Amino acid sequence: HAWHRANGALLEDYGEWRRPAAYPRAGESRHAAIQREIHAVRTGLGLIDSSTFGKIELRGPDALAFLDRFYINNLATLKPGRARYGLMLRETGIVFDDGTAVMLAPDHLLITTTTGNAGRVHAWLEEWHQCEWPELRVAILPVTDQWATIALAGPQARTILTRLPTDVDLSAAAFPHLSMRKGTLLGNPARIYRVSFTGELTYEINVPASVGPTLWNALMNAGAGEGLQPLGMDALLLMRLEKGFLHVGSDTDGTTVPDDVGWGKVAASKKN
Repeated sequence: HAWHRANGALLEDYGEWRRPAAYPRAGESRHAAIQREIHAVRTGLGLIDSSTFGKIELRGPDALAFLDRFYINNLATLKPGRARYGLMLRETGIVFDDGTAVMLAPDHLLITTTTGNAGRVHAWLEEWHQCEWPELRVAILPVTDQWATIALAGPQARTILTRLPTDVDLSAAAFPHLSMRKGTLLGNPARIYRVSFTGELTYEINVPASVGPTLWNALMNAGAGEGLQPLGMDALLLMRLEKGFLHVGSDTDGTTVPDDVGWGKVAASKKN
């Protein structure tokens, strides 16, 4: 937060958080800042503070079976090291939230949620576990505040990330799209996703919250020669729109069902 304020971020409310909407420079309009940030990501590099994404861990022998009941697409076939995007509905069939799910181990899963729904999704999971399926052996733990999340996006993302000391093989063959790898980065535990909400090559890096500022500064320094720029929410949402990626909250309301957003066939194919 201190870095964003010191570097001219225009902060606005997103859920319970203050997040940078854009980073306008002196004499630059908000619109011009957004276009500059998008150009940086499409042609080179952008850095996004996504720490506010909800993060919830589920542990126990029934964790996968439990989680599969909440998403309209199939999570039962999820394998360790792979990430899967999922859409979550209310019991009324209305679109509720979306995010990724990864398997850290057969009895240990991690999901991400939208910024505004982190608390609601956790409460939703707990309600169904405690009131409807208490026989399922699973523990649910929100860890949003424990992990900083920094997304490095753009065609040069792999080049820059390999400049930091890590034991994770970042090659395209070893680390394909929709994968997650655990390892170390800058000597600290790291969970790195290869997912993208911009349409460009992106590494979504999770490190302990206390390490977040260190990693942010290290990436800014590593990418300075390639024109790495911080990216605000305005630019990110516009890039998602350009790619046709769903944004729950902007593209949905209290009446949106899966068929309204192109997920009708997926929902209909779910067997349970």
